[in-house]
Amino acid sequence: MATKIIRYCVLEEEHNGDNVFKVHRPFPLGNPYTHIKNKETKALVKVSTRQEAINLYEPYFDKMLKYDEDFKKEFERMVDAYYNFDEIYIGCYCKLNETCHSDIIIKKIQQYVTKKHIEELLKDKKLKKYKN
Repeated sequence: MATKIIRYCVLEEEHNGDNVFKVHRPFPLGNPYTHIKNKETKALVKVSTRQEAINLYEPYFDKMLKYDEDFKKEFERMVDAYYNFDEIYIGCYCKLNETCHSDIIIKKIQQYVTKKHIEELLKDKKLKKYKN
């Protein structure tokens, strides 16, 4: 059975433990883009809409995973938790009825785990082929 990834709003819930990850600013996987214009944030770049901020996060995620050690370590910690817990929690300030960059992070975890699973299946298939 697959690990359940639960997104939560840090303003409405509190979770603690090695299976809990905060992804809002200033944490390593925080989104540097914001659509919030009427107050100060720790975002580096202001954009027009929430969706634009989320859309920009995916290519940012891919680059950071490749080039930033802290970012990569935090993502690896999430993947390890995925393999070791029945549930992992990903928290941001976004409300649950809003789209959030954490949706991208969840997608990336699922893609990574699926890719590794397929690689293992192919490896096993190749090994069985040579054993016969």
